[in-house]
Amino acid sequence: MEQMQIPADMQCAIDYGQPELPRAIRELHPVLFKEGDSYCCLLGPDPQAGIFGCGATPGEALTDWDEHLRERMKTPDANDEVAAYVKGVLKDA
Repeated sequence: MEQMQIPADMQCAIDYGQPELPRAIRELHPVLFKEGDSYCCLLGPDPQAGIFGCGATPGEALTDWDEHLRERMKTPDANDEVAAYVKGVLKDA
């Protein structure tokens, strides 16, 4: 799966080992970044094809991302590379 390259100066540090984070975030390591006044979280090649979430705070962005992940995984398309990647990582974890 291709991951969009986010400039390092936009990325926000996150400790993926925090036990209070949802399992999917701890295992998949989506990129958290600041864009303008918003925080965004992305796993995949771009916001349209990937799993994307936004919020006013890092926590809101992660929560939004996790909700979009759950929706996406309810009925994944057979040709959805991001969903296939998610299934593989979470199955093996």
